[in-house]
Amino acid sequence: MNAAGVTVNLPAANAAFRNTFFTTPCPTNNATCPAGGFILDNNRFDFRSIYPAGFTPRFVGVTESLTAVAGVKGEATSGLTYDVSATISENSLELSMYDSLNASFGPQSKTSFEYGAFKQKLENFNVDLTYPMDVGLAGPLTLAGGFEWRKESYTVPTGELQSYAAGPYATVQRLFTQTAPGVFAPVTTLPTGVTNIAVPPASSGYAGAPPSSAGTWDQSNYAIYVDLEADLTDRLSGGIAARFEEYDTFGTATVGKISALYKATETLSLRGSVGTGFQAPSPGQSNLQNVTTNFVAGNQVQEGIFPVASGVARYYGAVPLKPADATNYGVGFILRPFTGTSLTVDAYQIDVQNRIFITRPFLVTAADLLVQPSLSLVGAGANIRYFTNGLDTSTKGIDIVATHSTKLLGARVNFTMAYNRNENEVTKSRSTVISNAQIITIENVAPKDRLNLSSNWSWGEWSVNARANYFGEWRNEQDYPGQVFGAKTTVDLDVSYTFAEKYTVTIGAQNLFSTYPDKIAQSSTINVFPISGGLADGQVYPRSGGPFGMNGGFGYVSLKANF
Repeated sequence: MNAAGVTVNLPAANAAFRNTFFTTPCPTNNATCPAGGFILDNNRFDFRSIYPAGFTPRFVGVTESLTAVAGVKGEATSGLTYDVSATISENSLELSMYDSLNASFGPQSKTSFEYGAFKQKLENFNVDLTYPMDVGLAGPLTLAGGFEWRKESYTVPTGELQSYAAGPYATVQRLFTQTAPGVFAPVTTLPTGVTNIAVPPASSGYAGAPPSSAGTWDQSNYAIYVDLEADLTDRLSGGIAARFEEYDTFGTATVGKISALYKATETLSLRGSVGTGFQAPSPGQSNLQNVTTNFVAGNQVQEGIFPVASGVARYYGAVPLKPADATNYGVGFILRPFTGTSLTVDAYQIDVQNRIFITRPFLVTAADLLVQPSLSLVGAGANIRYFTNGLDTSTKGIDIVATHSTKLLGARVNFTMAYNRNENEVTKSRSTVISNAQIITIENVAPKDRLNLSSNWSWGEWSVNARANYFGEWRNEQDYPGQVFGAKTTVDLDVSYTFAEKYTVTIGAQNLFSTYPDKIAQSSTINVFPISGGLADGQVYPRSGGPFGMNGGFGYVSLKANF
């Protein structure tokens, strides 16, 4: 209770700071004080000697990207067009951390850690061909076809030893006291003020990958496709397409699409389509390992995502991932009531089977550690997840886009309104791996309503863009049970000036008025501390920030050159 008589709930200290680390090991080859044991004496250590006021790990990531594209395209005298290209790209993310610790190493713990460079690489070769044919229809029948070869690879580096390892204090210390020269007895009662608990392994904040989890995984596939499009009559156009793919990891798949456009009047056109889709798991989804730190009642616990083929994931029921399949339907119209104005309205439904999603958390117990030793990477009390084909979903929605272009005071002005309404539904799920909270989150984490209003004013070398973005309410039941985050509107603005015909300088701001999502609210399951207005880990706003982030507004200046 503070001076004003108000009760203030403070979070408990990090468990590593509450533990007493005894540092005198048992003598070598002593039958009464076995190897791995410690002597209860005055040689003690605690982490306050390194971090008197606690610590906040500082995460550092250095990204490097490289992309190279080469190709040739053209048209033959017969009307055949060709586009042949090759692409190679690589993105690396080198991670490190400082102002941290690996509590399980006690006084031997480092305070900074290197995790290595994670890499995603893509190689792609593509051939696209089109050929017009006169077959007696209202317009030429365009025959298109192509071939694509693609290879993806994902690399997980081995972190340095203490970034992932469990040190001697990852289990409860076996303490002994000397009863006679060279003779020791187990300690059955701890002295007052002494705490002897197991502390979590790996670096606090983020854990590196051990050698058993590091490596490079790749996946390659080739695809061929064919497409036919034509004006069947003066008013009706149609198209049909099919694509065949073969993966060296998941086998084959064939998808297709049928579409049509009917010009009902000079101002109104109707359109519709039916298609199927296919998404193969990426090497990253199949082999991702990511261990981070969370706090529960002041206790440091590890949260781990493990590859589906790992012993940890298999222990909790993981099976190899398989591709997700989708069927989509769309119908809509295009209306051009007068020059410079258009309105499009499209309704759609997308059904996904075997959607790839992350599982609910599985709690690691002391009994689990005995059965599955590889869980020592995270320790008891940790939460384990992995990717799985755990659910089917159906998304129904409508898109409305209206545009108007005019002149005002000698300048060109364009107005755009775009509205989207979405309804997500989980139609099937595996209750053993997907929780009810996850289902609620999937159905509500994206706002059901989105509205963008934008305008562009251009006059000579000057251009001004203004946009208002409305985001409807949303909900994340997994992290913030029961709370509905309210609707918000953000504003973006930029001004551009082009000089020397090819240089454009832009000054702008995104989220100009620094709109923030609702703050996390106190509830029966969430404790907001009055002294900070946030959770025990410092969260004031939802960690994801919702649909527009939690960092408020920011300004920028850019220079673009066209040659």
